Amino acid sequence: MRKGEPGSESATRVEMQAGTITHFIIQQQPTRVAVFLDGVFGFEVSQDLVRAWGLQVGRRLSGEEQARLGAEEQLLTAQTIALQYLAARQRTAHEVRQKLRQRGVADEVVAQVIARLHARGVLDDAAYAHAYLTTRLATRGHGPQRLRQDLRRRGVCREDIEVALQQGLTAEDVLAAARAQAAKRWPRLAQAADPAKRRKKLADFLHRHGFPFETVQQVVTEFTQGAVGRAAFRNESHFSV
Repeated sequence: MRKGEPGSESATRVEMQAGTITHFIIQQQPTRVAVFLDGVFGFEVSQDLVRAWGLQVGRRLSGEEQARLGAEEQLLTAQTIALQYLAARQRTAHEVRQKLRQRGVADEVVAQVIARLHARGVLDDAAYAHAYLTTRLATRGHGPQRLRQDLRRRGVCREDIEVALQQGLTAEDVLAAARAQAAKRWPRLAQAADPAKRRKKLADFLHRHGFPFETVQQVVTEFTQGAVGRAAFRNESHFSV
């Protein structure tokens, strides 16, 4: 909502003056409407607010009502930005908050938008954490420690992360993912002559992927001493012929 240049002192003074709606003009964006008060351009607003407020020719608007309309318009605009941002993929509250701030939305408006999206179930960090963990474990092979760090960087709170880890990842899931990552890495490491170096490289690789110590030790042992390791050696020998 604006009169003259937004933020200017003259605009603020004019906005606070009461006026009677004399006519409307649909803007180039069909969802926007210019409202004229006493024959002079007063402000621009969305058609949704025109309908919600029942604005019509002949209605008199006080300065306070115009201020309230301006606040609601800012909120609707910010909410539209947030919903468009969320349309591409699921986001955290922190990511949406940062997006709105980048677009110059005031902090108090940001807080209102976040609260609305939470209330509508559109924004849910707990659900985001659960989906992120299961997807990244399966597609990227990231272990719990790496997943924790990734989610913290995205602004998910510690409690939501730990609940998602407990509910969404079983020890068997983590072990299977670690084995899958080791199987991909092993052909490169199996060429090393020194078994100790081979073992350390595999362990370092799994640690970087965020797998816990116990899981790493078990998988490394399987690949360097057990049937998995012997099978990998045979496969490597077969492919090198």
